[in-house]
Order: sequence, then structure tokens, then C-alpha cells
Amino acid sequence: MTIFFIKSILSLLLLATALYGMYSMFQVFGGADAGNAARIKLRHKLSGYIYVLVLLCISYLCIGFAAAAQAEPSPRAVVHIVLALSIVTLIIIKVLFIRRFRQFYAQAKTIGIVIGVMSIVMIGISGGYFLTMTRFGQDRSVDKSVYYRLEPPFLTIARIGGPGAVSIRTDRQSIGQGRTLFIARCSACHDPLSTRTIVGPGLKGLLKNPTLPKSGHPATAESIRFQLRQPLEGMPSFAYLSEEEMEELIAYLNTL
Repeated sequence: MTIFFIKSILSLLLLATALYGMYSMFQVFGGADAGNAARIKLRHKLSGYIYVLVLLCISYLCIGFAAAAQAEPSPRAVVHIVLALSIVTLIIIKVLFIRRFRQFYAQAKTIGIVIGVMSIVMIGISGGYFLTMTRFGQDRSVDKSVYYRLEPPFLTIARIGGPGAVSIRTDRQSIGQGRTLFIARCSACHDPLSTRTIVGPGLKGLLKNPTLPKSGHPATAESIRFQLRQPLEGMPSFAYLSEEEMEELIAYLNTL
């Protein structure tokens, strides 16, 4: 799974806790009887803890990706950032009103509603947008996070490449080794001499076209590496290939 997909799935959990938090708040302030009010308040508090925990996880992924990408955020990302910072600020204010400044307790209800509404908007323009555009993660051609991965032990985000062109080997030995590897691992599903589909698409002219078949990623060596590590649909993963084997296979594919 890519970083954006993980973040989007977490955002659905964030949405669920935000909606339940609003609903339970309406139950409490709407006149629930004393017996049920205590249980509802406990559930409301628990949903709040889960909300904050998930928000921290998503923020960690977002900040890590921004630091690794070192790129200016898009206008949609800027709106997302503003909403996220506003929500964090409102959560702090709400906690202060409930725990410390009890004279403002009545305003906590309004703040809770605002947090819920802002959460829905934030998730809609981020996770909702991503899941819609990628058909729930199936289409990775619009997912920029395919060029990054989470690395243990603290799940730091590291760049593993980019869509730009890189040098491809052209020596006879590498091409020969790549051809042998292709016949052994790829020829059952891909025809190297045409574009006809066997199981997967034919690969003739693979690196001479502007984009790769199926994924729509730029037709570059880097894109092929990513697709071998993170394949689409029914294609098996070839992440077990060594870097040397990757280079040799790409050298052969470049001759098609």
C-alpha cells in the first residue's frame, strides 16, 4: 500500500470517530436520561481519544511526506493544512474549556460541532478525493507517494526514486542477462514482440512510448522499477529481484 492510500484509510476512521463524537454530544446535550448520559459521555470521550490518536498518525505521515518530497504544497494541500491546524487549535481550546476554564463550558458544544464539520470538509478534500480519483487505490497513476516508502523502525518516509529518466544499461552482457530473466519470469504473461495481450499487455516499444500500459506512469526506468515492486491488479510482485537483476531486466526491455 502507498503512503497516500494508508493515510486515506486512516482518514475514514477519523471521519467515523468525528461523526460519532458529534452524535454522542447531541445525545448528551439533547436530554439523555441520567443513566444513559454517563455511558454516552464515556463513549464520547473514548471517540475523542481515538480521533486525536488517528489525527496524530495522519499528521505524522503528512509531515514525513512533505519533508521527504521537499516540494511546494498544492492549493488543495494548503487548504488541507489550514483546516488541520485549525482543528488542532480548536481541540486544545475545547479541552481547556472543559478541564480548566469551566465558565466557558457552554461554548464547548459549539466548538465540537465546528470540529466535526471541519473534519468532514478536510477528509472530503483529501482522503475522499484520493480514494475517488484512484478508484479506492486501484489506479496509482495519480499517486505521487508511489515514489516513497515507509522505513522501520520509526516508519520514516524515504524517497526511492522519481518519474524522471535515469540511465539505462546498453552493454551486451546486461541485455543478454535481462533477456534470460525475462524469459524465465515474464514471458508467460507478456509478449515482448508485440502489443497483444496474453495475461498482461504486450511490451513491444515499452520504453519508446510516453506512458506505460495499464498504470499510465511515465515510460521510464524508474516507473518500471516501481511497477515491479508495487504491481497493479493481478500482476505478482517482483520486489525480491536484486538491484542488479532490475538493471539487467530494464536493459532488455529498453531494446523492445
